[in-house]
Amino acid sequence: MDHFIEMAKRTVTFSADHPPALRVSPEASVTFQTGDDGYQRLSEGERVEQIGIEKFNAVTGPVYVNGAAPGDALRVELLSVEMHRVWSVWIPGFGLLGNRTDRTQVKQIPLEDGFARISERLRVPLEPMVGCVGVAPGSGTGSTVAPCYPWGGNMDLREFSPGATLWLPVQVEGALLSMGDFHAAMGVGEPTCVGLEGCGEATVLIDVDKEMSLDYPRLRVGEQTICVGMGSSVKEASAAAVQQAYEVLTEGHDMSPIEAYAYASARVELRFGGPASPAVLAVIPDP
Repeated sequence: MDHFIEMAKRTVTFSADHPPALRVSPEASVTFQTGDDGYQRLSEGERVEQIGIEKFNAVTGPVYVNGAAPGDALRVELLSVEMHRVWSVWIPGFGLLGNRTDRTQVKQIPLEDGFARISERLRVPLEPMVGCVGVAPGSGTGSTVAPCYPWGGNMDLREFSPGATLWLPVQVEGALLSMGDFHAAMGVGEPTCVGLEGCGEATVLIDVDKEMSLDYPRLRVGEQTICVGMGSSVKEASAAAVQQAYEVLTEGHDMSPIEAYAYASARVELRFGGPASPAVLAVIPDP
């Protein structure tokens, strides 16, 4: 069955205390709608402090999934992302190029024929993705801005684009899935701490995997498995990602320890996750 959640049903935190915007059974298709009023207000001269930084990463939901329980993995297949309006935002002091501007600059980016037109002479391919996606924590609340968490959040994974499948470790009954922060395009690792930000609709297929036990998010993209590692430093996050990759190779592909070690040495790729907190991806091509 197909379901739709309008952008009015949104929050700025992940929490088990949020009442479900929708209840579904496994194998449900759900479309999440998001808004861009924060960027609109910024373009009209309001300051970030007036709007509230959390408003820019509001998430739609949550969705209660019948049968999802702590210890399960929630399977989220991203079927499509349709962008409705897109912005480029440059704020003094924000991000790794925040020192290159002395004023807030907000520009609406037109979308045409599969491209985002940055200027009359410059356009980039439209490659939509979902930046913020997560389930409710077992206790307390989680930010939609920073950090990211083992159960999701503002991960800003360029890899979570249409065709990808994401698994999240369920923390509470029903999982309570929310998502937002849609980008029309974004470099891997979000180098400026923003993408081409905007609003739109993302459709996902949600299921529950009772056989998969995870400590961190995991993705499947094409013929690659991607393990997400997190920690207090890049070194810790890298170690968490590589340890998971080793387990995928030994348990999932039935390699001997020395085979897994040699294959990881030869073929596994490490990438940065988003800048919200140290996150590293171990990308494992199928043997």
